[in-house]
Amino acid sequence: MDELTRKAEELGRLLASHPRFAALMAARDAVRANETSRQLMTDYETHVQRIEDLTLANKPIEVADKHKLAELEKVVAADARIKELTKAQMEFSDLLSRINRAIFGKIAGPSQSGGDGD
Repeated sequence: MDELTRKAEELGRLLASHPRFAALMAARDAVRANETSRQLMTDYETHVQRIEDLTLANKPIEVADKHKLAELEKVVAADARIKELTKAQMEFSDLLSRINRAIFGKIAGPSQSGGDGD
């Protein structure tokens, strides 16, 4: 195994033990464990997929579909477990973005990355 692969595996281990990853997994598990939250997510994702399918097929999106989507968004946004999952996803995504910027900053160098290379 080469050095880069070992470093990547180490980064993976560090990410797996990071508090943001633990929070993400706990929030995901809380949504999965709650029938109401799980069903809300399923209903929302199914309806979003329906809207996307209609859009891709160049078919009109009915007013009723728009209203249903708005109602599902409202109900999903009010669910405490889903809110926590969304927050945890955003925080973990932010961590990954910072890691990617650090990596690409070293690859591109300060003149190409727009930063100081650190």
